[in-house]
Amino acid sequence: MPARYRHYGWSVSPYSAKTRAYMTYKGVAFDDIEPSGARLFGPIRRAVGRSVMPTVLTPEGAWLQDSSDIIDTLERRHPAPSVIPPGPRQRIASLLLELHADEWLPLVAMHTRWNRPENARFAVDEFARSGFPRLPRALGRRLIRPIAAKMRGYLPPLGVTPETAPGIERHLARLLDALERQLAAQPYVLGGRPCIGDFALFGPLWAHVYRDPDSTYMFDDSPSVRAWMQRLRAPASAPADAAFLPDDQVPEALDPLFRQLFAEQFAYVLQLADAIDRYCDEHPDATRVPRSLGDHPFSIGGAQGTRKLITFTWWMAQRPLDVYRSLDASARAPVDAWLDRVGGREAMQRPVRNRFVREDFKMKLARV
Repeated sequence: MPARYRHYGWSVSPYSAKTRAYMTYKGVAFDDIEPSGARLFGPIRRAVGRSVMPTVLTPEGAWLQDSSDIIDTLERRHPAPSVIPPGPRQRIASLLLELHADEWLPLVAMHTRWNRPENARFAVDEFARSGFPRLPRALGRRLIRPIAAKMRGYLPPLGVTPETAPGIERHLARLLDALERQLAAQPYVLGGRPCIGDFALFGPLWAHVYRDPDSTYMFDDSPSVRAWMQRLRAPASAPADAAFLPDDQVPEALDPLFRQLFAEQFAYVLQLADAIDRYCDEHPDATRVPRSLGDHPFSIGGAQGTRKLITFTWWMAQRPLDVYRSLDASARAPVDAWLDRVGGREAMQRPVRNRFVREDFKMKLARV
């Protein structure tokens, strides 16, 4: 029997949906395990420092944590079929979609789950089923309430409030419209095979919005998006010879998505970068930055609100910024032409003064 990975994550976890779909597509041998509360707060917390999901245990006994780190590591170990586009425009677009899905769509996912009573009841029931599988469901629900309350408590720091709720729903509608236009023409966001951006977008859209019973209807006018999600759940979802779009194209159908990303999310990212730089200037001996750096105004779907400056987002933003900054002038010219089209060139020129690195499952400053 071949050595197998162990993938630990609940069905209601968006980041677990991201890595599960990726591992399924790659065809790696893995066991998909819903960890009980005892396992989460016992072996997993001892291994990676926190009770989080997803985590992956490799056949050699090494632990992986964080969905992006998991995919990066497995992509190095199992390079074919690659989910990393070879061209710089598509590679940057894919990483921007991952940034958007992982760090901005939680506003959508948390709003639809915890501000809709039927979805909240469903989530608590799922938490109880996964966390306490051997207990009667009523007792499991009672025991899981503190975790559910903690999840609800994230809404204000994320900026999910009654004032921003209409903008959050407008944002989701615009996102689904752009995806529907592209996925009606191509199987995946950048052509015939999925990229990292596909898996990242799939995570919150599937595990929260679509799977939760009182928001499934939001996909009624998006049949191509529903079919795309089903493809990403299926083994061998793309032919072995499937390719990304030729000539490093980023489809124009996605332009509204990227314009909104740069107009709203990247405005927040740049404010965050400035706050990190100020903190590092004031604390020159620091090796780490706090998880958040106060509150700041932001906009989503045209609605105005306030949210925490969550510093982990900067590590995610570094990924597309690093690819852009690695390009020479000749390679950068076509990328800039696309960025001009979606209003993102100035944002992508932001220097990375204080770089984040992940070591031992912790975010640290790279001091050189």
